[in-house]
Amino acid sequence: MASRVRGPGSEDRRELRLRHLTGCLTCTLKCVYCGLPVRLAGPGDHPGYGVVEELTGDLVLLHRFCRSALGRCRTRGCVLRRAHLGRATEQYETGRRPGRYQRLGVRRSPDLDLYRKRWRVAKMRYACQACRYYTGSH
Repeated sequence: MASRVRGPGSEDRRELRLRHLTGCLTCTLKCVYCGLPVRLAGPGDHPGYGVVEELTGDLVLLHRFCRSALGRCRTRGCVLRRAHLGRATEQYETGRRPGRYQRLGVRRSPDLDLYRKRWRVAKMRYACQACRYYTGSH
């Protein structure tokens, strides 16, 4: 059985990370719908603000946007859920009117391959943006 060789200082980094995770609520309180940390401070109309909702008899924590998206339709796939949250957050942060998020700003095209390519790019762009915004905000 092979053992992992640890370099100098790896124990210190591990301790710091454990201390951070146990002391930081925003790291441990995650949305049930998309899996990203929720915001507990700031304006209440922010799409990433945490709200408590009752689902199937249990109390769960959701983003404000995810709670409204959960009521409209169940989106398949975590990446798409995060992409929708990322688009809503971008619209909120830039002060634009919240628009439709389902197509992620991609317009229909007669060329189906081009549309699919643009859709995949937009989906990954907004999902990565949401991950960076909500996990790196502290």
